[in-house]
Amino acid sequence: MEVISTMQNNHTDKKILFVDDEVQILKSLNRLFMDTDYELFTADSGKVALAILANEKIDLVITDMRMPVMDGFELLQKIQEAYPTVLRIILSGYSEKKTILSALQKNLAKLYIMKPWDNNLLLEVVNQIFETENILCDENLIHLIHNTDDLPTLKTSYNQILNLLDNNAELGKIAKIIEKDPAIATKLLHIINSAFYDIKTGNIKQAIALLGFSTTRNIVLATSVVDSFAMKDMYGVQLGIIWNHSFICSQILNIIYKKLLNKKLSEIESSAGLLHNIGMALFFKNFPEKYIEIFRSIKKSKFDLLELERDFVNVTHQQAGAYLLKWWEIPYPIVEAALYHHTPFATGIINHELIYAVNIAQHYANTFVGNQLSDELDLNVFDALGIRKSQLEEELVGMSNKFY
Repeated sequence: MEVISTMQNNHTDKKILFVDDEVQILKSLNRLFMDTDYELFTADSGKVALAILANEKIDLVITDMRMPVMDGFELLQKIQEAYPTVLRIILSGYSEKKTILSALQKNLAKLYIMKPWDNNLLLEVVNQIFETENILCDENLIHLIHNTDDLPTLKTSYNQILNLLDNNAELGKIAKIIEKDPAIATKLLHIINSAFYDIKTGNIKQAIALLGFSTTRNIVLATSVVDSFAMKDMYGVQLGIIWNHSFICSQILNIIYKKLLNKKLSEIESSAGLLHNIGMALFFKNFPEKYIEIFRSIKKSKFDLLELERDFVNVTHQQAGAYLLKWWEIPYPIVEAALYHHTPFATGIINHELIYAVNIAQHYANTFVGNQLSDELDLNVFDALGIRKSQLEEELVGMSNKFY
């Protein structure tokens, strides 16, 4: 059994715990971070790790998955339950891919780094995670959230349906559960019968089969999010506009990945387009009159949305949305998409490719819904993503009618 604590000369309040049953790996990690300002702890088992967590205010745990007695998955579950504010990263081998995917989907860890790791990448990721956490710990943001009456919560059917989808349950069983939730069932049928899919059906089971589990999962999640706000009248109309924009953004995001990047969005990232703008919905719920005034100011003059939000409410919809998604325990890439979709070159970003793509997708979604928000697109984002602006616009030609 080995427990190592290394206090750095420079004062810091950030403590990192490395967990791995291979002592040489622990020593390598300890050497790598020796010259940083972090206070380091290492443990060669889950049992030792939990003992350290019980006695130290650990900020970040980086753990292997394949360990005897208590594996990384079980350890992450225990940490999530007992110490939910502790940040968690998986550092493990490729052979545990299925287990790692499950851990990421359940938000047991923010991300996964494969062994053997790149030293510079690991150091950068840790620094970036703490930078993002600092943004989400902004005093104004905490004040806004704590003074929000009836903070939206996801409906109970959400977890039940997603568990069935994640475990590849029988299609009929999934359909029966969805049919019991009118909001989700209606949204599924609305989307499958839209011009975008050009399919006519009133059968939930058939809709799921045609949409696929991944798309169905995203719709269930997004519908649960939208339904949690339960706004009516003119503010309900605004929420509908946000939903329409987010759905279009999601479709454009898929086009960018499939047609231009020649890859598929991972299941962990697939809800990024649908949920990136959820902070706006929170603002409309909390102070609708003030937020309507922000929109009117933008339409009259070319003000920057984020600057106006800071002037009016001290925080941006990016911060508010990311905080809410984190509170709901939505996977980390989706939190990042919410926090950085207007600022794709911010220094705290880990999932760069996804943020570049969401930034582009949300810009073009604005044009499809006739949104007059000031949304200057930095053309450098195309170069960063490795695609051409003309390529995307060619793919989008003639598709505007399908988004309604």
